Amino acid sequence: MKVGVGYSLHPDSREAARKAARFAAARSGPPALTFLFTTEGYNQEEILETVMAETGTPKLVGASGAGIITAEGIKKHGVEVVTLAGEGITARTALVEMLSERADETGRELAEKLLSGQTPGEGTVFVFPDGLAGNIARMLRGIYDVLGSRFTYAGGGTGDNMHFFRTYQMTETGVASGAVAAALVAGCSFATGMGHGWEPFGPPLLITRTRGKVVFEIDEQPAFQVYSRRLGGITSEEFPDCAVRYPLGVPDLTGRFIIRDPFKLGADDSIEFVTEVPYRAVAHLMRYTSPESLTRAALEATVQARKSVNFPRFALIFDCVSRFLLMGEHADRELEAIRNTLGGVPVAGFLTFGEVGSCASGPPLFYNKTFLIAMGGTSL
Repeated sequence: MKVGVGYSLHPDSREAARKAARFAAARSGPPALTFLFTTEGYNQEEILETVMAETGTPKLVGASGAGIITAEGIKKHGVEVVTLAGEGITARTALVEMLSERADETGRELAEKLLSGQTPGEGTVFVFPDGLAGNIARMLRGIYDVLGSRFTYAGGGTGDNMHFFRTYQMTETGVASGAVAAALVAGCSFATGMGHGWEPFGPPLLITRTRGKVVFEIDEQPAFQVYSRRLGGITSEEFPDCAVRYPLGVPDLTGRFIIRDPFKLGADDSIEFVTEVPYRAVAHLMRYTSPESLTRAALEATVQARKSVNFPRFALIFDCVSRFLLMGEHADRELEAIRNTLGGVPVAGFLTFGEVGSCASGPPLFYNKTFLIAMGGTSL
């Protein structure tokens, strides 16, 4: 396996894409698959066209984010290209409109396109849904209904530079918004690790009335009133700062907490979340203690993934933008610590609007405020 990673901060779309693609392809040779990560402020169609021409890649999957993750730090504007080459490496891609009201069908349609009438024995599915869409968790269940437990799942919600207006998903067939892009990769090994570093506190909460991403009642009382009391009587003006530091956590079947990020208040004391919170779910308030606690979780996830690949060649990082904003200057220190843990293994990735991952052979889930790393390499 040969891997090339290149990035550029050049403001011109074609020039940035050209520099990043040439640098990556020069190190890998002709790729079987290319990953493309971008930010807003560029002409996404021009970037895709240029990367396709420069790499000659037959398959590509890409996403926009709130920043790109590079070996030299996290950059708020830029273009990053990862080329993957090697005998026996195969990839299939799909780009499907993300219909929130029919999310299960969207997932199944995506999975059927990835299979293309054939069924690999194993592989890794990278999924990049529009991070502004609804019912992403249901879409992921639709994918799992078709593909099942023989695949590893990784990825993240596409984002913009915190304008919450439009995000982009890409394959070699084109650029879309309001869609989900995916690639099924076989012929190489991937292992994932996840962590967030948030800690539960206080007694459990029962989610008693929801619609979509909005929670109207907790413990059969207006959601914000309960949230406010638990935090000592915060006001609506204090909510934005508290929401960053005190999300909800819903335990999964393994007892690990899936974070749900509060976003904004409604006039009726409802709380809108970044991602749906299940009706009748038992949740806990979670708290942020220090940048070190978040970094420790990311390093544990990195070590977990690193140990599971015999010969690691590269790492893709999907890191929630809210972690980045909360950590401030500590975010680049975290990345430096991760790079030191990985030695000379190249890294790439982007700041996500939600993260896609699976534990063991379980279904893919949608996370918030989480660090996810996918370590790629070979078993021999």
